[in-house]
Amino acid sequence: MLIYGYLLMVSDALLILGGATMYWFSPRLRRNWVLGYGSPRSMINDTAWQAANRFAGMALALLAVLAMLCHVSLWSLIEIDQFAQTASVGLILALPFLVMYLTEKYLAHSFKN
Repeated sequence: MLIYGYLLMVSDALLILGGATMYWFSPRLRRNWVLGYGSPRSMINDTAWQAANRFAGMALALLAVLAMLCHVSLWSLIEIDQFAQTASVGLILALPFLVMYLTEKYLAHSFKN
């Protein structure tokens, strides 16, 4: 389906924009549980909050760019194969969880309590 490929690219672009927004704007906000990367480890102090949002934003944007490159290079396969479509959706849905895991690892390494 042609529309599927376009929706996939739009979701990649939205993830890139979300990561860029998180990188640039979230560290400027006060610590909160609603906007930005909010976990118990990132809420310890302002430095941890800023570092977590910068790292999570950069990781999300970079991983989304890699996913978009993967989707563009495999476009013809994704259009015709249902397994490739399912795998591409799974990749997009797994990105935020991968970013959370990487950010928590980064915070655990950088801000040892």
